Amino acid sequence: MCSILKIITACILLQLVTSDGRAQLHPMEALGRTLFDSFRKADFNSYYNRSIFSLNEKSFKAFLLNIENKAIQQDLISQHKQKFPPHYSQNEKWQVAFQHLWRNELRHIARYSPSQIRKESFIPILKEAADYNIQWETTQLLGIEVLLPVSWKNGRFQIKGDQGTDLNQSNERTLLLDRNLDYRLTLNKLTYSKTFMIGTDPEDSDQAYKKGILGNGSGQGDILIRFNSATPSNLFYFCPDQMGAGGPIIIKDMDDRNKPNQRTDLLLTFSFDQPARAFQIMIKEVLLTDRGPIFTERPKFLGEVSLPRGLSFPN
Repeated sequence: MCSILKIITACILLQLVTSDGRAQLHPMEALGRTLFDSFRKADFNSYYNRSIFSLNEKSFKAFLLNIENKAIQQDLISQHKQKFPPHYSQNEKWQVAFQHLWRNELRHIARYSPSQIRKESFIPILKEAADYNIQWETTQLLGIEVLLPVSWKNGRFQIKGDQGTDLNQSNERTLLLDRNLDYRLTLNKLTYSKTFMIGTDPEDSDQAYKKGILGNGSGQGDILIRFNSATPSNLFYFCPDQMGAGGPIIIKDMDDRNKPNQRTDLLLTFSFDQPARAFQIMIKEVLLTDRGPIFTERPKFLGEVSLPRGLSFPN
């Protein structure tokens, strides 16, 4: 009877942990852990298999054809030398341009051999870490965060992000965020004196939403966001001192595919040494695919940094 009670109790605890949103690992976090471990273990194959260069012809063709990214589609459409019929829609132009040009894109990627990727992309990270005498086996991963730079232009906040391909539903002001994923919003000097706030109303500071947000409306420092299953699906970001500076926030489940394939920068923060010091690696231009997220640009070792807000060194 005791063993049955133990099993029931364990199941209840598992359900509680799952409802908190921490038990289910977001694919972006899984990518971050995998890439960090690839550096720790000098495992180039694991690193390479998470890059766009690892896609074969079939997987690359499917990935590019179905990509929900307005900017990427328009770039390929602009390369199409023949004029489109005037009545063609965006999707019809994309279908034509894709059929004519996808092999060119694949050939561009195929020019980079695994050995070249290792030499120009993987080894430099290890060499730069060695300049700090980092011993990878004693490092500890502190944070895996999507980095969202925030600026100010034409009287409103500008946040990095890609629009989807549905022109009727796509809004460049809309901020799309996933549940169960850490976001770090960094405000640059142009936002000075412009308070960034998130709330349930598009302009009302009295309705600020603070659950899962660190630094909301503080007017200084980074803003950290991690939403879970209890977070409303629709919120707003705004400046309480200036009307019309923000826009809507749509919160999506991690497995919801009805969203753009945004090019995302993933920030890995880790500790090393005694006393502990913080270091960072930027995984650049990550895109979600049917096989999971892949990175499309060369990662960058950012070196030693001050311990970022919201993170702590291990005891």
